[in-house]
Amino acid sequence: MSDRSHSLNVRTKLLVTLRYLAKGDFYSEVGDLHGVSRSSVCRCIQQVISAINRNLNNITFPTSLHDLAATKQKFHRVAGIPNVIGAVDGTLIPIQAPSENPQTYVCRKGYHAVNIQAVVDSSLKFVYFVVPHW
Repeated sequence: MSDRSHSLNVRTKLLVTLRYLAKGDFYSEVGDLHGVSRSSVCRCIQQVISAINRNLNNITFPTSLHDLAATKQKFHRVAGIPNVIGAVDGTLIPIQAPSENPQTYVCRKGYHAVNIQAVVDSSLKFVYFVVPHW
């Protein structure tokens, strides 16, 4: 809610969430940019991510022998590398230190972060991802 009485529109919620996900800014910085409170930023992110998760059912790793063979062929055509079924990458997402076990979240670069990992197919479509809950 902004101004304590008006709901944020969907566009603003989406922009707030995209900014947070793209930059990893603090809630206060994202809120200042969009003219909303930190608590509103938190709610926006939770609502948008929940909506995406409810509607996102197309991320599936190939499991049948036919799908695996087709994926290998496509990768071989694209990159010339045999027997590849996915390309893996990851990134560190900065976070504020959690109150429980903060040392667990210190990354190799010396700041608090979570390591996000994803796998894409030869068309760069996500087929698997790991996002730890903290």
